[in-house]
Amino acid sequence: MNTKRLILALTLFAFCFSAGSLLAQPGFEDYQWQPQVAKSANMEAEYNSDPVGFRARYFPKLGIPILREDYFGIWNWFNHGAFPYYTVYDRDNSKRTYFFCRTTGQECGHNAVDWLVSFRNFGSNEVINPFPYGATVKVTGAFDSAPDEYATNSLGNSVELTCYLDGDPNNDDRVNRLMVRLSHLKQNSVVVNVGQFVNPGQVLGQIGYSGATSYNVTHAHVTYQHMGEWLDPFNGPENRELRESMLFNQSWVESITNWNTRENDKHLTLNNKFYVTMRNRRTNTYTFRANREIGAIRVEDQYGRVVPDLDILENPNLQNLNFTEYPFNGDDGSTWTVYEVSFRWYQDADSSVINKEIPFLIETPDGRLSNRVFVKVTN
Repeated sequence: MNTKRLILALTLFAFCFSAGSLLAQPGFEDYQWQPQVAKSANMEAEYNSDPVGFRARYFPKLGIPILREDYFGIWNWFNHGAFPYYTVYDRDNSKRTYFFCRTTGQECGHNAVDWLVSFRNFGSNEVINPFPYGATVKVTGAFDSAPDEYATNSLGNSVELTCYLDGDPNNDDRVNRLMVRLSHLKQNSVVVNVGQFVNPGQVLGQIGYSGATSYNVTHAHVTYQHMGEWLDPFNGPENRELRESMLFNQSWVESITNWNTRENDKHLTLNNKFYVTMRNRRTNTYTFRANREIGAIRVEDQYGRVVPDLDILENPNLQNLNFTEYPFNGDDGSTWTVYEVSFRWYQDADSSVINKEIPFLIETPDGRLSNRVFVKVTN
């Protein structure tokens, strides 16, 4: 591989990918929300006259509910429209990791967003408080005694958070309460108590597979509720309940999301994460692991296209390049084959790509691509 070609390819990212945060996402830790509702205001009358406008004026922006390094993608979106409820917020069903309703004649809407993590990291994937600084947030529900096994029509273990829109936790009017419930948590993992106030990014528990889910798609099932109505936090033409996103920088969330089943089944991680930072002018260790054989390691350009004829494994500067495979025993008794490629690489990145998120992915020997993992090189 031509080393200059690699540098040129990576330089393309300077204009597209921004610096990331391990906690949640770029800029979120600096976002300070201030309640806009006057405590004496008749909030419910204002809501009833214009619910969509009320949400735009008074809702805080939310971060992703898991650590950045653990975020794989979306397992299932909030379903809109009429039966069979396949329509997602922006009408792009190609984003779907699976159709929630597979049985003809069966109604099966999905009133949540499923934030996917790696089952190979079971026991270390954490859910966090997604509300920003300035929000008054209290734990109003917690349950974690359900075992990690499938249970029909159950959300399993969960934590419910309530944000008080006027900042006053003594104002328990329903219009003042925006609630987020995080479910399918790991048994005995919840570390907060009902009545406790929590800070932004504070760990609430671990993601498991309790309730109606399974180990190989370990995810946090997150519902967003206000005035008894389930809300989709993603803004788009099919989401008529919002005129702006509930998420902090929705476009960034979309840009790092993996959602294609054909890619996600490769289950690629780098150093057991989906986002890593590497120091520039240092020799760093890279360990790629996947559930499919690794034939090549590719890089995407700023348009989401694989850079042609560029294979990281052909870089002559890689040290201690090693290929191996071994069985992985899942918590649910399943057995998987993990394919691993590791090497050491001296980073001498061009200044234009410092602090930019660069997407890497693998290609299997039969030409199939994987999900993406992101690398940020820092000084």
